[in-house]
Amino acid sequence: MIYFVFPKAVSTQALAFDYYTERGIPETTVVFRALVQTQGYGQRGSVWKSPAGNLFLSVLFPIFAHPRYLSELTLIGAFSVIQVLQEHGINAQLKYPNDVFVQHKKISGLLGQVFHTEHSVWAGILGLGLNVNCAPNIQCSMYQATSLQEISQSTWDLEYITHKILRTFIIKLQHVP
Repeated sequence: MIYFVFPKAVSTQALAFDYYTERGIPETTVVFRALVQTQGYGQRGSVWKSPAGNLFLSVLFPIFAHPRYLSELTLIGAFSVIQVLQEHGINAQLKYPNDVFVQHKKISGLLGQVFHTEHSVWAGILGLGLNVNCAPNIQCSMYQATSLQEISQSTWDLEYITHKILRTFIIKLQHVP
């Protein structure tokens, strides 16, 4: 696994896409993580400004060619987040197709992209944002945001939760039939 951390990034999804455009399908998983993200974006292009203390990353990875990934990549990512949160006693639920909610508030958003080729290996990018130690003030949104800290009333170890979610995602990805 190759792991890049940027103190401030416009968009980890854009960084991952640029890497793919310049170098093609990677041989291993490549993670792009920002400590602060100034122009993250969601499924319909909505801008997401992300304060420090939260998780913002995009994972670029090779996958065996299969049409199932086109529709299920974001779900695999969402269920990875849900599993990790539930393991820590937080009742997280999927808001189809690409958000995770806790107590009727948004805690995570995901964006999956698959680049299919004529070869037996494709490339996938999963973008993931998780409100860990603060909830952003979302303007013009029909949903309120929450964070793990707000729910649990304690500060979370950002490195721990990052690696736990990445491990869970990679394991789930390897077990897609």
